Amino acid sequence: MDAEREALQSTAYSEVQTFCQKHGLMFEVVDLRWGIRNIEATDHLTTELCLEEVDRCWKTSIGPAFVEKCADPCPGQ
Repeated sequence: MDAEREALQSTAYSEVQTFCQKHGLMFEVVDLRWGIRNIEATDHLTTELCLEEVDRCWKTSIGPAFVEKCADPCPGQ
């Protein structure tokens, strides 16, 4: 997942940012898993924290657009 996150940060985000600026839009990246601490994950608060962030995005955006990347680690890979 880190390689995918780094690739998005180093290339795709700047291109999307440029596109949005040309069209008078603001682009903001919200990574729902970035910054989740071990204690929050251990206490099973991850889902609640992510849903709160999605709610915040809905309230502060003129229209949401989500890109989701899912990964399920494969044993031995």
